[in-house]
Amino acid sequence: MKTVWLRKEGTDTLLLFFNGWGMDARICAHLLAESLSEEFTHDLLVCYDYRTLEMEAGFMNEASRYRSIIIVAWSFGVWVAQHTTLPPITKAIAINGTLYPINTEKGISPDVFQATLSTWSEENRHRFNRRMCSSGEALALFSSMSPDRAVGDQKEELALLKEHVQDSGTTSASWSYDHAIIGGRDLVFPLKQQCLAWKGVPQTLISDMPHFPFLHFGNLQEVMACLKT
Repeated sequence: MKTVWLRKEGTDTLLLFFNGWGMDARICAHLLAESLSEEFTHDLLVCYDYRTLEMEAGFMNEASRYRSIIIVAWSFGVWVAQHTTLPPITKAIAINGTLYPINTEKGISPDVFQATLSTWSEENRHRFNRRMCSSGEALALFSSMSPDRAVGDQKEELALLKEHVQDSGTTSASWSYDHAIIGGRDLVFPLKQQCLAWKGVPQTLISDMPHFPFLHFGNLQEVMACLKT
């Protein structure tokens, strides 16, 4: 995977942001800018492009100096974070994703997943983005920070994610998600599937939130505040 340090000031806490499939660092950079105006104090590393599930060389050494590490994972990043070798995790929040990403009952229907993969194109990317955002306001915000990614490498990433999921087996992660944030209007990971997947885990349900959650969460502090609910 690719990683970008968006803030590296030597603080005690590292926030690891696992982005969704097909993304890059731009969404997280927007969130950081909004968060800094509200006195965000953590270091921040964003992870994306999951054609491989390995962190870049040197990450474990750098991460070992932090007193606490918090994960915020969105969409497919929820699953990826649990299948990535990481240092001890203090807290973890999942947003609009599950640990069963290709699953009829607890994730995306395999037929829907395969149809997305098979027909991925520039035209269908626009359709997917509209479906992901659900409203013109959310789509406009997403478009202002949409990833600088080619259609071809997004399709390759999705195909390799399918292989990763099929080959993964049970995760050996030593940590679990502490909270799940679920969008009631999510058309990618549907509400019913998310609620079933996170049964027994504390949840925040936002009834009018689509799959793209960052119209509802304007900064990282608002996301992490859900850990207190």
